[in-house]
Amino acid sequence: MKRIILMRHAKSSWDEMELSDHQRPLNKRGKRDAPIIATEIAKRYAPQLILSSSSQRTRETYSYLEEALPQHQVEFSDSLYLASAIEILSKINEVSNEYSDILILAHNPGITEAFLHLANVRIDNVPTSGVGCILFNTVKFSEVKAGKGELEFFTYPKNLN
Repeated sequence: MKRIILMRHAKSSWDEMELSDHQRPLNKRGKRDAPIIATEIAKRYAPQLILSSSSQRTRETYSYLEEALPQHQVEFSDSLYLASAIEILSKINEVSNEYSDILILAHNPGITEAFLHLANVRIDNVPTSGVGCILFNTVKFSEVKAGKGELEFFTYPKNLN
């Protein structure tokens, strides 16, 4: 069984318009919500690998995950920055089978599309700090296929208040 946790980064700031989209940091709400959702993930899962977009907002979101989650490895990837669902699946298919649970930390619209693509789950828009887990009945990440997953869990900070 392979477990894939999909998470959208926490809310980012638009205060510094001179920054590129890739450089935008978290805003006050993002800094409030990220530890809440990190704690919720830690109650349910212990991903051994976190694959994250290389953007500033995903790196800052990851810092809260790093505090809450036990031992894991992390890889920051430019290819997950604004990745589509197909690109996310391609990244998943490359993961070593030594892991059973992984977390993908990325952006919309790709994360929202990934729920539909991987598990036929229609979510209108995964909100910032939204997270869900999809199970695949396989022993190899290379065998994870579109439409073959089963949604196990989905939430976001407003659901937890």
